[in-house]
Amino acid sequence: MSAHAPQRDERIDLRVSEELKTLLARAASYSGMSLSSFLVSSASQRAKEVVAGREMLTLTTRDWRAFLTGLDKAERARPALEAAARRYARRRSPRSAR
Repeated sequence: MSAHAPQRDERIDLRVSEELKTLLARAASYSGMSLSSFLVSSASQRAKEVVAGREMLTLTTRDWRAFLTGLDKAERARPALEAAARRYARRRSPRSAR
């Protein structure tokens, strides 16, 4: 195994209809990939899109300026904002660290 290749020791088993398996196999063939490689690649791409959609925030120029202005005025206490930040940090922390 290559030093750069991630170790693949986890397994996912799926049951699908015959029609869906045929469709996926055709798409994999058209892509020049094995069915497994096609499924992993497609699922990985979609998972990244979903995660990015939930974890990234895109601001307009006006919103970005308002955000920066707020950071410049960050010296005053904002208890509600601090409480929200703590709640967010708790949600983002791994369950084992809770």
